[in-house]
Amino acid sequence: MKREAKADLSLLFVTMVWGITFPIMSGILKYIPPFCLIAFRYIISAIIMGIIFYKKIVSINLNVIRNSFYIGLTLFLGTAFQVVGLVYTTPSKSGFITGLNVVLVPIFMALIYKKTPDTKTVTGVILSIIGIAMISLDANYGINKGDIYTMISAVAIALQVIVVDKYAKNIDVISLTFIEFIIVGVFSLFPAVFVEKLNMELNIVSIFSILFMAIFCTIIAYNIQNKMQPYTEPTHAAIIFLGEPVFSAIFSAFIGDKLNGSALIGCAFILISMIVININYKMLKNFWFNKSSK
Repeated sequence: MKREAKADLSLLFVTMVWGITFPIMSGILKYIPPFCLIAFRYIISAIIMGIIFYKKIVSINLNVIRNSFYIGLTLFLGTAFQVVGLVYTTPSKSGFITGLNVVLVPIFMALIYKKTPDTKTVTGVILSIIGIAMISLDANYGINKGDIYTMISAVAIALQVIVVDKYAKNIDVISLTFIEFIIVGVFSLFPAVFVEKLNMELNIVSIFSILFMAIFCTIIAYNIQNKMQPYTEPTHAAIIFLGEPVFSAIFSAFIGDKLNGSALIGCAFILISMIVININYKMLKNFWFNKSSK
């Protein structure tokens, strides 16, 4: 198997794992409030990484800490609004709305670098707005506040992608990820202690869920992504990550989360918008004509 194919399959596995996160978090929030969940997840992840990669972590310098802080801050905002949103909305809807970050990234890049969005970006934005309206508006045409929180999360995650692109270059991935987890864990700990009063119910379900998310959805997933993504094309990676909301909806069905017809159509619009905005038409055209000429 070629290295690029291995990278694509690895990223597909990561996307599937992240999709599982939504129904797990939705279930665990019955026992543990949002910021307690975030704090436990990322602090436990940092502790495990600290034990495994002790030799690398002791050599962290101020430059790594500074750059990791910016990345960790955006990750905290994205994670916090996502988890709080899950208290008020369904995991499948959360997965699809969060996936809008794929559409937002090129828009923010265009604003930052003063470049006019191209036709496919504008088309993707229009389709995504239609989709988000269809899945977020209830019978009374009121927007669920969980949908709004999740939309803010999508914005923060989009900003994180841009921040990672700027500050993660030429930095040891293990050290960066460790500090990133520390930042998210510490920032979450303050509201967990002073607002939620660490009021939570620890049982077999909640403990297992936290450990699962810390090991598989956080440590393993982030490290696989950071290691394997450089071996594939950015367009491949972006399209593969579009599977996260799809996996979220699939796994959410196991806990009884069902989308109505309007929401399903809205999800389809969002998925199409993500594909439109990420697909490389030139590459697709070359592939088609090369195939036809054989």
